[in-house]
Amino acid sequence: MADQILALMNSLRGIAVIVLFFGGSIFVHELGHFLAAKWRGFRVERFSIGFGPRVFSWRSKSGTEYCVSLLPLGGYVSIPELAEMEAIEGKTRGGKTREKKISYFDKVVVFAAGAFFNLLFAALLACVLWVAGTPANKGLDSPEIGYVAEKIEIEPGIFVEGPAFAAGLRAGDKVLAVDGVPVEKFSDVQLAIPLGTRRDENGNPVANIKFQRGNEINEVSVFPRLAAHNPRSGDSMRVIGISPTEPMVIAPREGMPAALAGTRLGDRWLEIETKARGRETLYSLMQLNDILKENESEPADIFYERGNAEIAKLTIRPKVVPMFAEVAKIRFREGGNARELQLVAAPQDLDNTAHAAKRDTLRVAFRLSADSEFADSFAPGTQLDGIAINGKILAPKTVAEFAEMLPREGAHGASLFLTHPDGSGGNVRLSDVSFEVVPEKKIPLVGVSVVRESELVHKTPWTQFGEAFQLTFSSIGGLLNPKSDIGVSHLSGVFSIGETYYTLASSLRAVLVLTVLININLAILNLLPIPVLDGGHILIATLRRIHENLAPTRLMNIVQLAFVVLLFGFMGYVLFTDFLRFRGNRDLDAAAKIERFIFAPEYIALHENSPANAAVPAGTQNDVPAEENAENPAP
Repeated sequence: MADQILALMNSLRGIAVIVLFFGGSIFVHELGHFLAAKWRGFRVERFSIGFGPRVFSWRSKSGTEYCVSLLPLGGYVSIPELAEMEAIEGKTRGGKTREKKISYFDKVVVFAAGAFFNLLFAALLACVLWVAGTPANKGLDSPEIGYVAEKIEIEPGIFVEGPAFAAGLRAGDKVLAVDGVPVEKFSDVQLAIPLGTRRDENGNPVANIKFQRGNEINEVSVFPRLAAHNPRSGDSMRVIGISPTEPMVIAPREGMPAALAGTRLGDRWLEIETKARGRETLYSLMQLNDILKENESEPADIFYERGNAEIAKLTIRPKVVPMFAEVAKIRFREGGNARELQLVAAPQDLDNTAHAAKRDTLRVAFRLSADSEFADSFAPGTQLDGIAINGKILAPKTVAEFAEMLPREGAHGASLFLTHPDGSGGNVRLSDVSFEVVPEKKIPLVGVSVVRESELVHKTPWTQFGEAFQLTFSSIGGLLNPKSDIGVSHLSGVFSIGETYYTLASSLRAVLVLTVLININLAILNLLPIPVLDGGHILIATLRRIHENLAPTRLMNIVQLAFVVLLFGFMGYVLFTDFLRFRGNRDLDAAAKIERFIFAPEYIALHENSPANAAVPAGTQNDVPAEENAENPAP
């Protein structure tokens, strides 16, 4: 009951954050237009949050109608004396207009006031963050590379060589510039790669990276790969397979080799020396995992600091532990493509993640690639109830039963009986089927976590504005550049923005950072010289200021109507792809839940009831092989 109450409170908090900060940003914009119009003596017919049919409304004594409309895609203030926009705003009551002639200054003030209020609101929040501070990961403040992945995943289950690794970049290299633009911190690199626009003579994405290794400065061409980030919307971005450095402040696990060798909570590991690779500096936990895996169970010397004491050394012999549970595979052909379905044993209740939970169902572990017609049928978490093959119906409950029941040589076809995560049932007929069981995978572990070091950074409001403007204009540039891999489908709509607010609801600082960015985005986008937007109205007013014939009323009405149609078409497309992205994120959440059971029970047991874990923030990667957890850069 307590958990349900807590979940309800978290949900209410998330909804409140969306309403107050996302809805508030739209309200502030329209409030700017409203107050400016009142100041300049205009009659305001309607003040609406959202477009389309009214959900509810009320009318003030001054005659202004205040309403909330059905489509939460923005808002508007209806000022008949400035522009008739019935296609968006609906019919107005009309009535007597002012006798005084409307000046150019009046028009510009009213049209620009919305953006001005967004910037004012952003400045106010930026001042709050300046005083309160913004959480920052120390590794992102440096342009130093902490890990270079040998393999990266570009589609579910499809791994390719890491572009940065292939180009010769290694942990410890300090990035100086990307495509000729200097970078000061790793977050600059995370922005530059996905928004890159360079291509080679064959049209493939390329990024020129200037870096420093020791005292030498070099430059290499890295060929990013497009990695899928959402199974439904098809979002993909350029990635090269690098991660930032992380201070190796250690939290040892009780009873594991590091703790038994004398490691204490708070020790800072600096270097490691192994028989396989010699002595090298430690930059990240993923790098450490790679070194241990290559060194297998051989002893490793760790050079560390404890408090203000001199650098000391301890020797650790890793313990070989089952990490990945055995996996059942069903291979089949779909048209001309070979497909592979991977199944893991999991409990009936997927929320029961205890290592002792009885794993008595077979579940789909990974989603098939998006181009498969069976992608939805085999959503992660789907339960395999039975297999009809060679005239027999088999119902394996574990991977061991799967191995015993099913013929290894395969068959021409098989029918799978399924229960989907939403409780619905179904069956799928596959052709050219074969079966395989992959045994559990063991790896050498020393039993440590890394305490993520973060700090509150007190950025000045102008610094925050500068970063937000850079991100906004870089994104717009990527959208407009035909050589970019960023398209309209990558734009976030109300679903993604609302989901982001909901996710960040527990951190007020993070909510304020996002709200500053959104308000600056609203200001910039609304001032673009596009008809229907505020900047378009200012452009038309300016043309008429120069000469009335430059923007004749009849022509402008046609242009306005045309752009209304384009605007709604554009907004509809963004909303549709954003809804697909929202559904895809739900799929990813389900996949994360089932992927817990890819790990062996013994490995999960190592992470339960460990005193050291209390000192480690949630989300810390703990002894996970690098190829499974390479953090690829994203905007």
